[in-house]
Amino acid sequence: MLTYHQVMTTDLALLTTAATQWDAAAKDFETVQKTYNSQVRNVGIDEQWQGVARTFAQIANTRTYEQYSAAATEARAIASLLRDAHGQFVELRAKVKSAIADAAKEDMKIDDNGKATWTKRNDPGVKNDPDAATAIPKAEASWTQHIADIVQQFDDADQGVKLALAAATQDSDPNDGITNGFNAKAEGDIEKVEAHEASRLAGIKDPDDKQRAEMMRLMRDNKNDLAFSQTFLNDLGPDKAIDYANRLRGQAKGDHKKDYEQLQNGLATTISTATRDPKSPFYDKWRKDLREAGAKNYGSKTNPMYGYQPFVELMKHGDKYGKQFLTDLGDDIISTEKKHEGIFNKIAGGHKGVGNDPLDGLLSIMGKQPDVATSFLDPGADGKNDRLKYLVNERDWPKHWAITPAGIHTFDDPASRLGLGAALEAAATGNVPGTKHAIGGHTEAEARVMQNTIRALDADGKGDKLHANLRASLGHMLTDYTSDTHEIASNNSGRYDEAAPRENSVGKVWKDADGTVHMAVHQANLARIMRGVAEDPNAFAEMYNAEHQYSVETMSRTSFKNEEDRELTIRNAAGAFGFYDGVRADVVYDKRDSAIQWARDVSHAVTATSGAALNFVPAQIGGADTPKGIKIGADGLNRMLDFAMYEWTKEQISEATAAAGKDSRRDFYAGQQQVDHLVREWGKSNGHTNQEESLMRNLVGDSKNQHYTSREMTLGALGRDH
Repeated sequence: MLTYHQVMTTDLALLTTAATQWDAAAKDFETVQKTYNSQVRNVGIDEQWQGVARTFAQIANTRTYEQYSAAATEARAIASLLRDAHGQFVELRAKVKSAIADAAKEDMKIDDNGKATWTKRNDPGVKNDPDAATAIPKAEASWTQHIADIVQQFDDADQGVKLALAAATQDSDPNDGITNGFNAKAEGDIEKVEAHEASRLAGIKDPDDKQRAEMMRLMRDNKNDLAFSQTFLNDLGPDKAIDYANRLRGQAKGDHKKDYEQLQNGLATTISTATRDPKSPFYDKWRKDLREAGAKNYGSKTNPMYGYQPFVELMKHGDKYGKQFLTDLGDDIISTEKKHEGIFNKIAGGHKGVGNDPLDGLLSIMGKQPDVATSFLDPGADGKNDRLKYLVNERDWPKHWAITPAGIHTFDDPASRLGLGAALEAAATGNVPGTKHAIGGHTEAEARVMQNTIRALDADGKGDKLHANLRASLGHMLTDYTSDTHEIASNNSGRYDEAAPRENSVGKVWKDADGTVHMAVHQANLARIMRGVAEDPNAFAEMYNAEHQYSVETMSRTSFKNEEDRELTIRNAAGAFGFYDGVRADVVYDKRDSAIQWARDVSHAVTATSGAALNFVPAQIGGADTPKGIKIGADGLNRMLDFAMYEWTKEQISEATAAAGKDSRRDFYAGQQQVDHLVREWGKSNGHTNQEESLMRNLVGDSKNQHYTSREMTLGALGRDH
């Protein structure tokens, strides 16, 4: 193991000096070879010399001639390796120096052993700080470890150079009768030498500690290196790579679990690195061979496991995959399952640690790379990309099966469509699921995914029967499109009506005057999808909370004095809350016995999140100069926010309790009461303290009419006799 002192003091220039000398040696070998060929090899080798002696002389002379050629090849390879080593070492030393400079900025001094010490330990203020006793050693240890990690990288590279030099000086033909001959096949690329060694080690089924440690070093040292990754995978091919992945998964247990998990991560990283360039010679062959391996059974006849299943499982250990590779892989898996019906159905229990649905697993990976998910699922402006349609409407999703006394029983995979949900969310929002981001602000491609997802899921008018594993994702997606669902739900915008004039109409994405992109679907389609999402009380609460805050946003940014804008803003809010009340009424009526618990769960979720203001993209709520988000407590409307939500949580539980024994969906007005609160507070903040004056009564009255109309339209879309 190299020390910090060695890393910082070794004269690296000697490597390039030696490389120059080895290049000169190669030329000398070639010069001597020419002389040998003309003055030795060809002397006496003519028709005048016959017999056994001539035959042996010819063989010996040819071998000697070839050794000169091999010597030149070996010398040039060594020169190349030394220059490669010099480049790596210089880069790593610079990395150490940069770390030392960064440490100095934080008053850390690195000694000759690589240990960090804080230079202000003796400052009076530090001595009186009760937290210093723990904070200082922790910071010093962190910097010491950071330096040690880079030194480890230096040592890993040094071991690679040692391996490559040893390989370059191996006799390439030990059976030619020449002891310790030169290497006619010497490789001058360190990473390629290491890749060949890695492929050799990967073939060892039960590696010892030394072999496992070396494999870990090879993967660690060559992380993200293209030459290593492509050479290594080219040596293995997809078939052996899958076999190796299966062994790693099985060995990831016991005392060496972390080691094998690290090797899994390394193998996944090599796949990610090697396949990023679809134009490389490696890519097409790898993809072709992977198609064959993907349909190969690596299990048994009674408990099959097809190559794509463990391969995608392995990919979950990596990241940053190329867009084209993920797209091609998705298309190839779809092609395979279309050719082999039911190929990914799985016996209950199956193979531990391997998901049965590689396509859904791949979609979950795309969910972490939104640009890929959007590209894969976007139907396109011409509507020719039908992947989304296939996944939502046409695919026969893999099942689990088990043998029972009554015969073969099939049932849904509990994890079915979780990957699809993640990919849809990433594709429609442009964000990794679960990450905090501003609501709104979408590209045309993202909006098309959102729009077509609603259309596809409600293609048969059964969007209210949404698959359970899609509800949360759809809730997040709809929340991200609150500015659009607000307008669609209120049904007051001609632009949205024009874009989606009928149920199940194709609809179109459009831009407003400031370039903001919008998606449009018919109110009935949206109602059924929201009804399906509402089966998940947390998802419904998230959408409702976003709608409430968005309504407050639009009021706070609308001039109360402008009659037309004021009335439209109130109608939109009332219509949106009426829409939500229609959905809520239908849920409560359908659930009956469990309706009260659902309402309580919704209330709990709303209360838990309503205190933190959402951050809407400015363009969604009034233009680029509009401040982001709202500051609770900043004005009368914002003070009203939590109070109104608190009142709503109590009222909607009361409505659910009362409705449990009724045969009607009419008596749901909690949303209207929220609008009343907001309208009155809005008026108050604009000087209309007398809430009984005609203006305020008319505004509240108009909002009630809009709420009622929107709620009835929603219930009608849900096909209810309300």
